[in-house]
Amino acid sequence: LRGEPAAPAGHDVPAQLPADLATYTGRATELAAVLALADRPRPTVVIGAIDGMAGIGKTALAVHAAHQVRDRFPDGQLFIDLHGFTRGIEPIDPADALDRLLRALGVPGGQIPAGRDDRAALYRSRLADRRMLVLLDNAADEAQVQPLLPAAPGCLVMITSRRRLVGLDDAHPLTLHVLPLEEAVELFTRIAGPGHPPAEVAEVVEMCGRLPLAIRIAAARLA
Repeated sequence: LRGEPAAPAGHDVPAQLPADLATYTGRATELAAVLALADRPRPTVVIGAIDGMAGIGKTALAVHAAHQVRDRFPDGQLFIDLHGFTRGIEPIDPADALDRLLRALGVPGGQIPAGRDDRAALYRSRLADRRMLVLLDNAADEAQVQPLLPAAPGCLVMITSRRRLVGLDDAHPLTLHVLPLEEAVELFTRIAGPGHPPAEVAEVVEMCGRLPLAIRIAAARLA
């Protein structure tokens, strides 16, 4: 009505997923469980909660799975690191997280309410009747993520946390453990390259606790 130019097409279709890992290896069973969430009937929002210790590969699994199913959510993908367990950084307040998510959905800053509950209501309204994938990474606890959950039945939410989020209603939990030795060796070899003595590679990955993050660092340094 004010004669302002039209907003560019697609401005409210975010695609915020981090890049997938080309060297992603293993966890076929766990990956299948996460991918199956996208196939579930969605009378309500579907929530997957991946938990495990630091360096276990929670984010890598969630991002890898999200890239495989993102085409099923044509209204976009949202990603936010909640810094629930990031050393030296305070966990993101849900109100601040909602501000970021609303801006990603195309809401101008001046139209974002001041209060957390009002922001959460607007966020749910923006996601109503949309098919979106929301990845909430590194969550501190249920209280941090609860206001960030859409109510739209077409949405899939993936959450990663070091804690098992048993307080989230209807969430599908998945706990990650250390890699089996064979998968740990395969991951190391994919990054460091072939030709290393198998016994020594096995010893290195055991010294890394068979944690994917530690294995990646050790293999990258060798490479």
